[in-house]
Amino acid sequence: MRRKTKTELIGDLFAAVRENQLATDKMDDAAARGMGVNRTDARALDIIERLGPVTAGKLSIDAGLTSGAITAVIDRLVEKGYVRRVADPDDRRHVLIEKTAKLEKVSKRFYGPLAERSLPLIDKFSNAELEAIVRFLKIGTDLVEHRVAELIEERAAKP
Repeated sequence: MRRKTKTELIGDLFAAVRENQLATDKMDDAAARGMGVNRTDARALDIIERLGPVTAGKLSIDAGLTSGAITAVIDRLVEKGYVRRVADPDDRRHVLIEKTAKLEKVSKRFYGPLAERSLPLIDKFSNAELEAIVRFLKIGTDLVEHRVAELIEERAAKP
């Protein structure tokens, strides 16, 4: 069996990334439906879980939503009991959005088994391999975010 060329490996890598993105999209869709939220609300929940308590402004930027849209998202998530508004301890004029115990419980129900199954597999990678994977994912994230910004700019420039 011959070794693949670098070009072939890059093609395999791009295909694997696309397959992973599709699988992740399906997982996120199933979790959102199970939680009784739409995908936009689920994206906001993911941001809140990753960043911890966050301002509505930061949440709107990271989610790519207007301030009016993020207010509606937050209202729906508060109503579902997944998040709550709390005073910012550093500046009481501001409000932070933080996750609730209900969100933690529901999130663990959907994503916990995935994490549990992943850890033994990930543990087989060397530190150098993990560093390369992290570096690759960060590069990919930066490239995608840059392209999204370009597309938003293009859309805004159209008459």
